[in-house]
Amino acid sequence: MKHSEYQQLLKTDKNKAQRTIFDEYLNYVYTIAFNRLRSCGSREDIDECVSDIFTDVFGSYESKQAANDDIKGFIATIALRKSAAYYHRLCRNTNSISLDDENTAALPSDENISESAEKKETQRTLMKLIDSLGEPDSTIIIQKYYYGRSSFEISGFVSLSPAMIRVRSSRALKKLRRLISDNDISV
Repeated sequence: MKHSEYQQLLKTDKNKAQRTIFDEYLNYVYTIAFNRLRSCGSREDIDECVSDIFTDVFGSYESKQAANDDIKGFIATIALRKSAAYYHRLCRNTNSISLDDENTAALPSDENISESAEKKETQRTLMKLIDSLGEPDSTIIIQKYYYGRSSFEISGFVSLSPAMIRVRSSRALKKLRRLISDNDISV
């Protein structure tokens, strides 16, 4: 869809115009937000970010700020910027303590730093192994086991039938187990 087509549809039926853009670009925007926020955000955070992205897109078109014919590029720019803002907001420690504070040394910590570092390294390695499975297997594994989505829900992201997703999931899980075993990772 081009900008001019959208503007024509917007003049005749605002709801239909917005629904058309939403339906056409939902998976694209969700992928951008998911890739940026998967390490620090929950499913609800990602969904909220996607909603805010479309709110900004619709607001920009209604206020005539978007004037070029490249709707996909425009939406991608808004999605990348909004996802980055959400990422920084979610990763920011709201209860930060200055290291210059006198009381910092007196704060007890139950965290075992070496265990925490080892766990983070294992998570990083596991994510690299999942990414090495390639698409759509890595997306299927993350959506199924990290976000707890059903095969039917995942089918909306990867354009495969739920039955095919179950087959791909099973095969990808076997590959992942083999990769984990080959790399001597205990999960």
